Amino acid sequence: MKITYIHHSSFCLELEKNILLFDYFEGNLPDFDKNKKLYIFASHSHSDHFSPVIFDLRSKYKNIKYILSDDIKVKKEEDIHLVKENETVYIDDLKIETLKSTDLGVAFIITVEGKTIYHAGDLNWWYWEGEIDSENKKMEKMYKHEIEKIKNRYFDIAFVPLDSRQGKYFYLGFDEFMRNTNTKLAFPMHCCGDYSLVDKLSNMEESKDYKDRIIHVDEINREFDIK
Repeated sequence: MKITYIHHSSFCLELEKNILLFDYFEGNLPDFDKNKKLYIFASHSHSDHFSPVIFDLRSKYKNIKYILSDDIKVKKEEDIHLVKENETVYIDDLKIETLKSTDLGVAFIITVEGKTIYHAGDLNWWYWEGEIDSENKKMEKMYKHEIEKIKNRYFDIAFVPLDSRQGKYFYLGFDEFMRNTNTKLAFPMHCCGDYSLVDKLSNMEESKDYKDRIIHVDEINREFDIK
């Protein structure tokens, strides 16, 4: 696999026959192999996860399909598939499962070419300083409920939020995910440009059992070759 970090929560994952592009809204894209199938995913309609510019790629790539959360209001077309939470759909050689986001839309689980990939979208433990305790407790309950659905599940690659805006609680969702899944490699995302969070988490006691499985995403357009 070759994985390219595009920007924010957007990654491109290239396999032998298929290319998956997640939550693109801006940034430089690689030149994709036109002999491979291109699947574009959008987890929800927020402007930092979706932009109509993804449809411009039709002019360059003919073998293309879109898998979008159904909160994204677009005209239904032959190459567009809308998905809702807690759903399993099959598109070509892809098995696509969804979880309910704790914000809006869905998280994706894709099984293809013998690999299983997780992209959280905005599914995260959104614990905010200054928020009333009951709301933070509600968010904790919601997040743990979704993670329980994938408890002990194996993922080859996972893209998981690590958000600087949460202050000292930035690691909660990432930590809960890693402790409850069998994830080979985890890519932090949604860092809001603060890539120091990756090192910060790696040096915390909480990550001692999984820090070697965290990929240090530290600049846009960086490519990772995964054996």
